[in-house]
Amino acid sequence: MPIIAAMRKPLVLLVVALAAVLAAAAPASPQNRELIAKVGLHDAYRISLTLPNGRPVRSIPAGTYVFVVHDYSKLHNFALGSVTQNRRIFTGGIAFVGTRTYRVKLTPGSYAYACSAHPTTMHGAFTVTP
Repeated sequence: MPIIAAMRKPLVLLVVALAAVLAAAAPASPQNRELIAKVGLHDAYRISLTLPNGRPVRSIPAGTYVFVVHDYSKLHNFALGSVTQNRRIFTGGIAFVGTRTYRVKLTPGSYAYACSAHPTTMHGAFTVTP
C-alpha cells in the first residue's frame, strides 16, 4: 500500500503538468483571435498589421477577429477593406488619436489596409484562407 501512495503524488503532478502543456499549446479560440494595427507612431509614415507575437499578417484562416488599432497620430488613420468584395470594412478618423477595437468576420479573399490620407505610401495587404 505505501508504494501505491508514493506513486500517486508523482502521477498527479504529471497529469497537472500535461494539462498545462496542452492548454498552452492549444490555439486561441476563434472568438479571441486578435490582430494588432499600428499607424503613425511619432507621426511617421508607417502602418502595420501584426499578430500578437509581432509577426506581420500575410495569410490567416477565415473567422472572426478583433482588430486592435493603435493610432498614434492626427495625420494618419487605419482603414480596412475587402479587395475581393470591393467594400470598406472600417475606417478610423484621421484626427483621432488613441486605441479602438473592431470585431470583424473575415471570409476567404484578399484584404487591404491603408492610411486614407496617404494610401500610396502607407498600405499593406493580406489573404484570408478557408
